[in-house]
Amino acid sequence: MTVPADRAQPTAEQIAERAARANRATRGALAGVLGLEALVVLLVPRAIAFTSTGLGGTRTSLLIALAVMMVASSALLRRPWGIGVGSALQVPFILTGVWIATMFLVGAVFAAIWLYLLTLRHELVGTPGGFRMLRS
Repeated sequence: MTVPADRAQPTAEQIAERAARANRATRGALAGVLGLEALVVLLVPRAIAFTSTGLGGTRTSLLIALAVMMVASSALLRRPWGIGVGSALQVPFILTGVWIATMFLVGAVFAAIWLYLLTLRHELVGTPGGFRMLRS
């Protein structure tokens, strides 16, 4: 009795191709998250300008630099260390909440999405777990 083609076990080549596609897809999703975070960071100065402390040149420069670093790191996600750089940028993104308290919540939501995508990538691609997943 022969097994139908749709029930056959995938070959090692097919499994490797699926892992490669999942790797590209999750890296693309991570790049999209970084791009959205950069957009949110560029909207923060507008909110800070209406606070009692005001915006100031230093805050503006720091926020623009953070947005540029996020866009640059989204382009570097193809590199093995790119995910680590993007993960490190989650910390200053959350810390923008020092200036606008709502950013703590927004940063936590984006960080949760980031962690979910890293976990999904770990499950689909088979990358190492723990801190080793930041370099792969």
